[in-house]
Amino acid sequence: MSSLDLRAFLPAAGDLQVWEPKSAFQHFKGDDLFLYIDGGAEIYREYGFKQVVVQDYQDKKGRSITLEIFEMAGPESAFGMFTFKSTPKGRPYGIGQEARLEDYYLNFWKGPCLVTLTGFDAGQECVQGLLQIARAVNARMPLKGSRPALMEILPKEWAAASRLIYFRGLLALNNIHTFFPQDVFRFKEGMAAEQDKFKIIILRYATPAEARQRFQAVHAAFAGSPVYKDVKRPMENYFEATDDRGRKLYVQTYDDHISLILTPTATDR
Repeated sequence: MSSLDLRAFLPAAGDLQVWEPKSAFQHFKGDDLFLYIDGGAEIYREYGFKQVVVQDYQDKKGRSITLEIFEMAGPESAFGMFTFKSTPKGRPYGIGQEARLEDYYLNFWKGPCLVTLTGFDAGQECVQGLLQIARAVNARMPLKGSRPALMEILPKEWAAASRLIYFRGLLALNNIHTFFPQDVFRFKEGMAAEQDKFKIIILRYATPAEARQRFQAVHAAFAGSPVYKDVKRPMENYFEATDDRGRKLYVQTYDDHISLILTPTATDR
């Protein structure tokens, strides 16, 4: 599948009011991303990075806004990176398919693209600039996509009150919670929901048989780890354990999924 021409989504001076391009845009593809992002490129690669264009804008007072348009492997990858970079603390906006503004950062996703804008400060003029540029990008971007089906697995009430993250690999999972340094789970895709320090993590596999087979290996890893104690398996498809901080963990397999529920300790809450 050919890549998009991301340059077509960059707003020109005539699209904006007081903001205009500061200099020529930059373009990075594949492993060149490591030249642009020092120390943070690997997570983009795990989500399915293809390319990014970067354009700086400035106003007459010399304030700047940086626009980054990432093309990911598909809408699910763009959505996942959006969930990784944003939180429910951000203010939602009707830009793209979902948008959130946090301080002087704005992220939105649309189709296979993730758009990130970084402002000079959190002042009103800069925030208005972020929104203006974001809307101009959105107007130039005739794309669409859908959330991963896995995101619909939780009850709507619980999902609405949680921070939801969609992920595709061990790096993102370890950022949510590190169970083991090695890849014990070997999942196809996953989602996490965090609410009041409770975490629900759901991992999906290609088939129910693969999920059951992986569940056996996961149970063996927990039972053989010095970090976890009181590992009990009262049912074939379920076990529980306690980690070295006293947090209870409940693990179950069903259909093509493995779910993990991690409860906080009294000091975590």
